[in-house]
Amino acid sequence: MELFWALGLFRLLPEFRRLEAEHQEHLKEELAALLARFRGKGGFLGAYSLVGLSAEADLLLWQGAQDLEALQALRREMHRTRMLGYLEARALFLDRGEGGPSGEALAFFPQGLEVLPPEGTRLLRGKRVALLEGPWARLFPLAVAEGGYLALPRGFREALDDLG
Repeated sequence: MELFWALGLFRLLPEFRRLEAEHQEHLKEELAALLARFRGKGGFLGAYSLVGLSAEADLLLWQGAQDLEALQALRREMHRTRMLGYLEARALFLDRGEGGPSGEALAFFPQGLEVLPPEGTRLLRGKRVALLEGPWARLFPLAVAEGGYLALPRGFREALDDLG
């Protein structure tokens, strides 16, 4: 079944690291709880860490939903959390495609992919974007050569803990 996809890239602002550790924990827990509530609402929601893999972004959220209202609802609720005051939205890519995350490493190509995917990887193609899932070692050379984002799957809290 074809779903609406939203792939959001976020970067942690330096001001977050200046907060007391206890306050940081509270903010991360608030956002992780919200993301967990949205996980199964008519689609899927996955979190990926880009920490150390991209200078542009630290976190990728990939949402798939049956209707646009669900995509909007998540973003609206995220904006109501205090943590989002410390996460800068770097990009949002909207598309339609079939399939969702399986829990492996991910290579995300916002402008699509013109080459054949490496053996042992799974291609998810939207109308515009392309995503490959598979072993890290197979995705890395292609992500570097084709200018994609390489991301590691994480639980919501784990992805936020990777930020710092």
